Amino acid sequence: MKETVYFVFDCESIGIHGECYAVAGGVYRRDGAAISEFKYAADLTQAQGLASDREWVNQNIPHIQETHRNQQGIRNAFWLEWCGVKAFHPDVQMAVECGWPVEARFLNACIDDDKEGRNFEGPYPLMEIATYMEAAGLDPMATYERLPDELPKHDPLCDARQSMRLLKLALDILDK
Repeated sequence: MKETVYFVFDCESIGIHGECYAVAGGVYRRDGAAISEFKYAADLTQAQGLASDREWVNQNIPHIQETHRNQQGIRNAFWLEWCGVKAFHPDVQMAVECGWPVEARFLNACIDDDKEGRNFEGPYPLMEIATYMEAAGLDPMATYERLPDELPKHDPLCDARQSMRLLKLALDILDK
C-alpha cells in the first residue's frame, strides 16, 4: 500500500487579507515524521496590508529571518518546493489548518505570478485540517497546547508542525 504524504504549510501575512511575507512547512509522513521542511521570508515592510494589521504583526509575530528580496521570491521558492515534492510523491496531499483566507490568497498569488506555467499545477483538492478535526469530534477553533518544536506561536514553520500534529491526531481518531 502506498504511503500518504502530506505537504503542510502556513503563511504569515499583513492581516488576514494582506500580502504574505513568510511561508513555511514541510513534507510529512502519515505518522507525522518530517521528510523535509522549509521556511522563506521577505521584508515584511514591503508586503501590502492595512496599517492596523501591520501594527498587530509588529506586536505579535516573532522576527522571521529574510531569505528573499521580495514576496514574489518567496512564492517562487514555495512553488519549487511544491513541484519538487509532486515529482517524488505524485499522490501528495497539500494541507493547511484553515485555508481561507491567508493560505488560499497565497496560493492564488503563486498562480497569478505565472498563470501559463502554474495554471493546473496547484493542489486539488486543498485539504483543510480544521475539517478533519471537526469530523473527528475535535474543536478546530480551540487553542491546543504546543510542543517545544511548535514554538514560538506565529512562526510559520512552528505553526505548520503543529498543524501536521493536529492532522495526525484527527486521522488517528477517524481511523478507529
